Amino acid sequence: MADSFPHPPDARTVLYLIRHGETEHNRRGIIQGGGVDSPLNEMGRTQADALAERFRTKRIDALYASTLRRARQTADILAQPHQPLSRTHLRDLNEMDWGVFEGEPPSEERDASMDAIKADWRAGHYDRAIEGGESIQDVQHRARRALQHIFSREAGRAAAVVTHGRYLRVLLATLLSDFSLADMNALGHANTCVNRVVCEQGRAWANPQNCTAHLASVEVPASK
Repeated sequence: MADSFPHPPDARTVLYLIRHGETEHNRRGIIQGGGVDSPLNEMGRTQADALAERFRTKRIDALYASTLRRARQTADILAQPHQPLSRTHLRDLNEMDWGVFEGEPPSEERDASMDAIKADWRAGHYDRAIEGGESIQDVQHRARRALQHIFSREAGRAAAVVTHGRYLRVLLATLLSDFSLADMNALGHANTCVNRVVCEQGRAWANPQNCTAHLASVEVPASK
């Protein structure tokens, strides 16, 4: 079971938990964490446009995003059909700090080191911090704090939250009633994916999870 804190509100509350659009670092397999402030690339902006169209007729009472540019840009595009819309940027929604791995392109050495850390996580060692960065427990602490902030303001309402890949896995594993950190790697997180989380009577569940139906007609930009 997910950690019971913060407790989902009793009043029916809907959170749309969303990953930002694609960046060049995403496309090239370069690690970008809390210390890499990449903008959306052309595909990422196209994905965000499709996301905004998906939500054009949906109720959104408030919008939250991390302070990083890729999340803020995605949120700005999502908000366009809903102006005026309350918008809050929280550092607690920022991506995991990947420490020495941030900005690193794919390589045998990097990938072997990452595999070793992920093996520790699978074994339940969530307190293992990346050199110069955060542990999964550190990220979960921020996720709990962000949820507490949002629940205190949005109970009974519908809020969209734009954040990041690994953070989103930790956030969902913390929030969903039938999940724990042991399940986080089973939670997909495609660019601009939508997780519709319903919170009611102290429980939370996702339907759909990691949904990218809005990208069905998105074409890959031609190479320049």
